[in-house]
Amino acid sequence: MGPGRATAATRVSQQQDMDRASQPISETPGSLTARGKLIPFGVLVLVAALMAGVFVFDILTPPDDVSICFIYAVVISLAIFSFHRAAYLCAALGTSLSVLGGFFQPPHDSLPLVFFTNRAIAIVAQWLVALLVTSRQEAEAKMRSEYEAERAKSETSQRFIDMLTHEIGTSLTLIDGQAYRLRKLLPATDKDGTAERAEKIREAVKHIDTVVRQVQAASEADQATDRFEQEEVNLAALVGDLIVQLKGEREVKADIAGLPPVVPGNAGMLQQIVANLLSNAIKYSPHDTAISVWGRSDAGCAVLSITDRGRGIPPAEKSSLFEPYYRATNSRGVPGTGIGLYVVRRYLDAHRGAIGIESDLDVGTTVTVRLPIEN
Repeated sequence: MGPGRATAATRVSQQQDMDRASQPISETPGSLTARGKLIPFGVLVLVAALMAGVFVFDILTPPDDVSICFIYAVVISLAIFSFHRAAYLCAALGTSLSVLGGFFQPPHDSLPLVFFTNRAIAIVAQWLVALLVTSRQEAEAKMRSEYEAERAKSETSQRFIDMLTHEIGTSLTLIDGQAYRLRKLLPATDKDGTAERAEKIREAVKHIDTVVRQVQAASEADQATDRFEQEEVNLAALVGDLIVQLKGEREVKADIAGLPPVVPGNAGMLQQIVANLLSNAIKYSPHDTAISVWGRSDAGCAVLSITDRGRGIPPAEKSSLFEPYYRATNSRGVPGTGIGLYVVRRYLDAHRGAIGIESDLDVGTTVTVRLPIEN
């Protein structure tokens, strides 16, 4: 338990390393390198240059043609890549040039009504575009702010859970160690049942440790969709290693040769997915029955099916199985926390995967997961 558990400091350090790796290379105050602040001057220079070009084109165009001023509205839309409310500045410039352009028209006895109408409509269009661009910028800024606040809150909660689970794990290790020593020190003829009580303490410690680990896994799963280190994972080898670990615990009939050589993903998450499904298959089926594991490729996906001959799942409860802490009504008497399938679903979502369950009461259950072979 304790020795195998990563310390809170180590986990926080690893998370910070991942954060730094996912951030832009350089972003200092006033450097104009963040979106919305990054290239405002460059964008404004480009907008100004384009507007100057439109202005020249405008004064060279006969007044009875459709107003070129509508092009200003298109140019103003580029302000979405500039700083907040820059579109209004661009609209003001476009309006000024639209009005000014009218004075530079070649001399005419009288300007047609369409000339003034087009310019008026073009100016209205420019301000409408400016309003839309600014509204879009404000909406994006609000979304980014809410996302960053939620992310900061989530990371703070995760650090607290990491610290808490580490401290609990350390304490459980000490308790387990003392109970083990007590059991060893007792004579073979223990008449007062102390040895039995020591074993019960160790079993309780093991159960608490399992619950703590599951809660931590659920917390990590909630953040799995944000970002994770991706690599090419040999899924067949991963599944094979987990099956080997089950030797002596349960017979497993496996046919995984049809799995693709590699799938893109995070090895730790994929291992947790398979381990949770195998654990469920073992827990909810009789000891004298075998577990079947079948792997194959289908329609651009790696497909893994795990079948047990257990108690099955009530049909009305299938849709609730992926909710955190939910357990089927016929699972009483089987130790568990109701977190395993929730973690599986979250990790699969992070990998753009899918999961399906087919089950018949008192017959058995088949759980099938699908993982994309390509990103």
